[in-house]
Amino acid sequence: MQVASRTTYFAADIKKGKEGEKIFVEDFLEFMKIKFNDVSGEQKFQIMDTDYTSQLGMYEIKANYKDDGKIYIEEYTNYNKELGPIKEGWFFKTKADTLVFVSKATRTMIIIPFTGEFKNHYEKIKQKYPLKLNAVSVRGKSKWQSAFRCIPLSELEGFYSEYRKPSSE
Repeated sequence: MQVASRTTYFAADIKKGKEGEKIFVEDFLEFMKIKFNDVSGEQKFQIMDTDYTSQLGMYEIKANYKDDGKIYIEEYTNYNKELGPIKEGWFFKTKADTLVFVSKATRTMIIIPFTGEFKNHYEKIKQKYPLKLNAVSVRGKSKWQSAFRCIPLSELEGFYSEYRKPSSE
């Protein structure tokens, strides 16, 4: 497999993710007055790919929604054998009850209860959409290349809700 010439840096990726998490907290958790814990910095929750907990469950936040009617599902954290062992992505590792895809541009959120029914549906439809490689990611001396599928929301009818905090006007 060819290693991509473009790279991203882990610290920058984390910073982008934090922007989406902030929107989720302000526009959803705080607005709905849901008591929560930010566990994104705790190793045991990082292993479970979970960012927030509340009495309603656990949330995994993805700040990659582009308001284009598509979500991105990471199947592999590393897909490139030249960079290290193949590792499954957050879709297979998360223990979250809810996935939240956040648009930084419009603050729109796609909210998906992460149920067995949803996972089974994804397994049935995913082959329609090619596995795509991200740029190589770098953190210190470590490198990896994740792989994802771009799934149209039309394939997920009945499994998601679109949310945007009501304007105060």
